Amino acid sequence: MRSSEPLPPAERDWVQARGEVARAIELRSMLRAPDGRAQLVVLQSADARYPLYGEVTLAPAQPLADALAQRDGRWGLAVDGGLARRLGLSPGSAVQLGDLTLQLRAVIARQPDRSLRADWNGAPVLLAEGALQATGLVQPQSRVQYHYRVRTATPPAAWRDNFIAAFPQSNSEVRSFEQRSERVAQVLEQVGSALLLIGLSALFIGGLGVFNSVQSYLQGKLATLATLRALGLRDARLAALVLLQVLMLAVAASALGVLAGGALALGGAAVAARSLPMVQQLGPQLAAMAGPAALAMGFGVLTALAFALPALGRALTVTPAALFRGLDAAALRTPGRAWAASALCGLAIAALLIASLPDARIGGAFLAVVAGLLVLLEGVQRLLRVLARWLLASRWQPGFALRLALAGLQRPGSALRPALLSLGTALTLLVACTLVVATLLRTIADTVPRAAPGLVLHDVQTEQLPLLREQLGHVQRLQTAPLVLGRLAAVNGEALRDSGDAGRLRAARKEHKLSTRAGNLDDVVVERGALWADDYQGPPLVAMEDREADALGLQVGDRLRFDIQGEPVEATLSAIYGQRRLQARLWLEGIFSDGVLDPYITRHVGAAWLDPQQAIAAQDRLAAAAPNIVSVRTDALLSESRLLLGRASAALAVVAGICLAASLLVLTSVVAASRARQVYDASVLHVLGARLASLRGALRWEYALLAFVTSVFATVAGSALASALLDWRLDLDATGLYWTGALAATCVSGLSLALGAQWLLAQLRLSPARLLRGS
Repeated sequence: MRSSEPLPPAERDWVQARGEVARAIELRSMLRAPDGRAQLVVLQSADARYPLYGEVTLAPAQPLADALAQRDGRWGLAVDGGLARRLGLSPGSAVQLGDLTLQLRAVIARQPDRSLRADWNGAPVLLAEGALQATGLVQPQSRVQYHYRVRTATPPAAWRDNFIAAFPQSNSEVRSFEQRSERVAQVLEQVGSALLLIGLSALFIGGLGVFNSVQSYLQGKLATLATLRALGLRDARLAALVLLQVLMLAVAASALGVLAGGALALGGAAVAARSLPMVQQLGPQLAAMAGPAALAMGFGVLTALAFALPALGRALTVTPAALFRGLDAAALRTPGRAWAASALCGLAIAALLIASLPDARIGGAFLAVVAGLLVLLEGVQRLLRVLARWLLASRWQPGFALRLALAGLQRPGSALRPALLSLGTALTLLVACTLVVATLLRTIADTVPRAAPGLVLHDVQTEQLPLLREQLGHVQRLQTAPLVLGRLAAVNGEALRDSGDAGRLRAARKEHKLSTRAGNLDDVVVERGALWADDYQGPPLVAMEDREADALGLQVGDRLRFDIQGEPVEATLSAIYGQRRLQARLWLEGIFSDGVLDPYITRHVGAAWLDPQQAIAAQDRLAAAAPNIVSVRTDALLSESRLLLGRASAALAVVAGICLAASLLVLTSVVAASRARQVYDASVLHVLGARLASLRGALRWEYALLAFVTSVFATVAGSALASALLDWRLDLDATGLYWTGALAATCVSGLSLALGAQWLLAQLRLSPARLLRGS
């Protein structure tokens, strides 16, 4: 629970009767080191139950109460380890907070509730409530927050609804841990969705490799299988023999994949631990990886079986009579039992997908997309056959090589179908992955602004504006804006507190940051509606942030009533805007037309553009002259953000690169494996008098046509798939990046077909004697 004032006795008694409660008071301020340097911190004064979950660990080890107690007339405090390193503080150092000098007694080695955003909001500093009051920082205009953490056996959502029902007029915000982490979870879901698409695509492409490799291997063993059957080996034993080989390879390959993936995961965690408050513990990490490792093994083995069983069943239909009639793989048919067994494995994979993914719709959508792609590509290959047959029957007389290539496309048993289905689906998924990764990388790069202010300023009282300009001195640009706190009370005449919607009831308690358009620091983007003209003088208008507006179902034109300092303020919703991620400095929830907020303005916020060294000096001067003014140096924040996001983008690129390389390897083998019959046909034509140069020319024409068709299909279908995913899951736009998908499709199809063709051209160096020897 969070409130700007202590809970009234009735609410406090109700809360304490329904759970264990720990109270903490928080206030942002500037801490000054002995050498005059200043740093933004969050002062935290908590009761004896803090932190309610886990323990605060101090260095040197001591009880928290002892470290914060008053001794010899001086209060103690404990500071964040990162803050101590930056300012060169150690136990025994004297620091200044407001009007009070305190003694550093300990460094915080571990704090369970430390925010990942502490470098932006301020590093935590623990002190006693008496010390907080003695600093002189708690004033009528100070932004003091009272936090009540509640541990209860009641489900959090039910507890929150019961509290709202018991105290409908309360202004306290009640959030569960899951709600508090929604923004972080949203960002993680974006990267996670991209990784899921890459992983699922790699899984399917690997399955194609299994199918073609097993089928090619078994085609070379048809004589052996027919001989074993002629010698009396029963079908069940023969099937078990080949299946055991497939299982051994699947388990071994999956185990290698698990080991390699686990090593990459541990390496990534080690890199992340350098910048995040994480402790590297190999034992717990290995234990946590056991479940995902078993899941990966399951996916690997089941995928191998699902794709190998049809090829296995087809090969086992060979009869001993084939030894006398000739081994014609095209005459073999896959029995229904093999398809049924493959379908069972496919259902098991689908069940694993739905059970393991955070959103079952992703697994279902992926399966539907793959099925749709196979149907579309089946139609494309039939259309190509018809076109090839029509061209050959027309009056157009192409050269021998091209005519031979067209004949090869439409003849029965042609390798066109398996090659087109494999290449087409794999390339489409690769194009989609490429676009999603490229869009995410661009978003990460654009998230950190290139021209950010050196200082962002908060809690500047109106009468302190001249002092602010004086202390900052000469700056490139100084921008200030009023900041007013208020709550949305009604929409189109309906009071939110009287609404039957739980979301609106919660929104009525949320305190919004409001400002005016003039001097607005956030570079917001209008998504719906329009902002008013600069010289607008009409009735009050307001623009709302998209997250707040969408949560309440607001539409442009709605009449809104705000409660600001106990007075109603009505305005028409003129626009809905979005924030520019880290480029936003205040995350304003509402922007009013000029003049509406004037009676309520008591504090301002601002931004000053100056170089990093000037920002450090200006921050120190401000902390000494006006300790209530909170100043944030953006240089350190942006450097750390660039480092973290750079590592995230590098990790994403590494994963995508590994999958791309594996896919290229698989597709090359697919092209080579599907052309075994073509070697025999080319040898026969060569014996009948066809020149080797003509056979190679026909091969090049056929491969060029296949590369063109697959590249165009994959670019169009993959771009559509990526756009749908980006819009559905990530709320991102790939405009301007579609060329990356086309480039990936062209390069991968061209390279895989070229490598496959190179293998086939090497096999075309045949002599007629090989046909007689049965090679």
